[in-house]
Order: sequence, then C-alpha cells, then structure tokens
Amino acid sequence: MRLPFFILEHAILPIGDRLLKSTFIEKLRYWRKTVAQDGAHLEQLQSEKLHKILSHAAAKSPYFKLLNIPENADSRTWLKSFPVLAKKTFRENLEFIVTDKNKESLTAIMSSGSTGPPSKVYFSKDELSNNRALQILWWEWAGYKFGKSLLQTGVNMTRSSEKAIKDKLLNTRYIDAMSHDKTQILAELELLREEPRSHFVAYASSLYLFAKIALENNIKDVHFESVVSIGEKLLPQFREAIEKAFACQVYDTYGASEGFLIASQCKAGNYHIMSPHLVLELLDDDGNEVQPGQMGRVVLTGLDNFTTPLIRYEVGDLAIKAINNTCTCGLQLPLLGEVIGRQTEFIMTPSGKYITVQTVVRILKQYPEIDQFKLIQLGENELKLVYVSPKNQLDVREKDLQLAFEEVFGENLNFEFEKVPELPKAKSGKFQLIENLLTTT
Repeated sequence: MRLPFFILEHAILPIGDRLLKSTFIEKLRYWRKTVAQDGAHLEQLQSEKLHKILSHAAAKSPYFKLLNIPENADSRTWLKSFPVLAKKTFRENLEFIVTDKNKESLTAIMSSGSTGPPSKVYFSKDELSNNRALQILWWEWAGYKFGKSLLQTGVNMTRSSEKAIKDKLLNTRYIDAMSHDKTQILAELELLREEPRSHFVAYASSLYLFAKIALENNIKDVHFESVVSIGEKLLPQFREAIEKAFACQVYDTYGASEGFLIASQCKAGNYHIMSPHLVLELLDDDGNEVQPGQMGRVVLTGLDNFTTPLIRYEVGDLAIKAINNTCTCGLQLPLLGEVIGRQTEFIMTPSGKYITVQTVVRILKQYPEIDQFKLIQLGENELKLVYVSPKNQLDVREKDLQLAFEEVFGENLNFEFEKVPELPKAKSGKFQLIENLLTTT
C-alpha cells in the first residue's frame, strides 16, 4: 500500500507528531526553507546559532562553565577560544557536559565506536526530531518523497509496534545488516525483481556487497531511482559497482552518530556541509585551519543539541577542504572536498558469509573491557583479534567473544587473541578495524 505524499505529510505524519509529542514535520519544513537561502543568510544564521550554543554551554554546562572562557561578540572568535574536545575527554566528563539532569526525559544514543570506545550522547525529543528531519532532507536530495518505497538495512530487526507502524506507513522494508551472505543477498535480489523498491538506503559495505553479487550473477533487472550510502566511507570502487549494478546515482552521506549530520551529496555529486546545523573545522597538527585542497582533522561544533553541547569535538576523521565552494545544483551551503578514512574491508567466513566493520563493532559493544581493536584475517578460517584493554578493566572474555561471533554467523570460527598496549594508526589517521591479509581488494 502506497499512501499519497500529500496525505502522509499533511495529515498522517503531523498526527503522529502530536501523539508522540515530537516535531519531525515542523523541523523538516524548517530545514527545507533554510537550505534554500543564499550563502550570506546561511552564514549569518550559523553565526547566530553558534553564539547561542556557546552562551548556553558556558552558562548551563558545568564542564564548559569551569573553563571560564570570556565571551566575545564575534561568535567565531569566541569559538576559537575553546580547546579541542577529545573523545576520551568527552566520555570521561559526560555527566558534567550534559545540561539537563532529568535523564528520564532524554534519549541516550551510543556512537558507533568505529574509531574507539563508543560515546553516549543525550538528546531531547525535539533534538531527535531535528536530526531525523535532516536525514529525510538528505534523502529528498536523492529524489525521495514520502510514500515512495524504501529498502533499508538495519541493525535491530526487532521492531517496536511504533516502528512497525512507521515502516508500514512509509512503505519501508528492513533487512538485516549484521550478517550478509551470498544466499541471503541473492534471495533479496530475487524479491526485488518481483517487488521493486524506489530507493535503497544502507551502509556502504552492504550496498557494495549487493552490487558485487548482482554483477557476479549477471542480475541486470534490479534498479533503483537512487541509492543513499550511510555510515561508512564510500570507496570509489564501491560507487562504480553500485551504479553499474543498479543503474542509478549513488548519494553519499557523511555523519557521526554523536548527533552530527555533517555533509551529503547533491545531484551534482558535491558534498554540502550542513552549516546551519554545525560548524566544521579542518585543523592541522598545530590546531590551525588548513588551506583549500589540504587535509585536516575534522573538528565539529553542534548547533542544535543543547542537551549535550559538543564544542570543538574531534571525531577522529580526516577530510580535505574544498577548493571551490560553488555548486551547479543551486544550494549555497558550503562544500566539503573529501572524507578520508573509514576504509572498509571484508572478512569472509568459511561458509561464504561476510564480516563487515559494522558487524564487528556491534558485537564488541557488548565487551566494554576492550578499549580498541583490530580484526585480521590470516587464513581461510584463521582470525586474529588484536586489542587494547586498560589495566583497570576486567579480563577480556575471549572465549565468550569467539562464541558471540559464531552465534551471529552460525558456524565455527578459529580465533586467536593478542593484547597490546596500543594499536597503530593507518595513514589516514584512523584505526583500521578490519584487515584481510588474503586479498588486497
């Protein structure tokens, strides 16, 4: 059943907002109008919102209040007075950073943990509505409209009654992103032949695996209007395979699960920074802004989360500053050159199932005694987990961890473990979480 766009946006979804006491549709309409403004208005809005969040953090957050940083009428100059906030510092001081102590009214979201231990961030209902609206806005850039059919990968296949209703109304079908194998993907492709979907939203690695298997099996009649890549670095070979397999454009997005929707591609293929939602700095090793065309550390200041203000938060990525800030699509949001890192490789189990970085991260979230890790494939059924475990943590439950992987993939796996004092970083500046020594592709 496909409900018309008008009925969904102007009747059903507003009723849902009233029942759930959320502001999703209101926020979506706000962002549609906001991003259509010219560059001068967007810059002015960003400055106004930046001053507001800095004032709020300095007055309401014990952590930022103790920094005692003098206010400056110029919000960007004031921002530069704040120190860069490392992930570890944020995790250790979360209770002092949060401004709303009534946790029962808040929603806690855990970061993915793809660059280290996961971080917890609190959101109000209004702030969550804002982020969901921005996500839908990005999908609209890819041609999505309410009522069009969606295929989407998910990590939690237990859908609440509320989510099940939403899936039905928005014509969305979820598939498990945790453990792809060839049989599962072929079955999904066959279903898509019978019941086509307008758009496919998934992790970059999931999209690539679907495309790879479609091409290998000469499946040429599964097409989408567009594909939206989320969660991981979209490698050039991934994009090429996906666009070839599904005969459509891929729209890549770049965000951080701490609540930042950083940038998304438009129809012209450029990455537009959501400047009224955040301030993005690209810094060199000395803390100075890099020049256009140069690579820098991604440092973010959120402008919409007043519950957990994140000021100059370093997410652990590297990116290249855009040389040109104009785009033929008509949007005047500033551009991002390229995101570096988030290189995703695959490990294949003996039965042909793919272990992706998202799967590893999800499993290891259940083992807080592991601070950082790297999973290496040494042989066809030889896996090695190299990990860092702080001295004050419990001993790592290595046997339980191996069983957890075996339960997810439904087969016996040979593991060896190595505890190290620290993990080396890849050239990108991030930790390479998966390494396959059997192949270079």
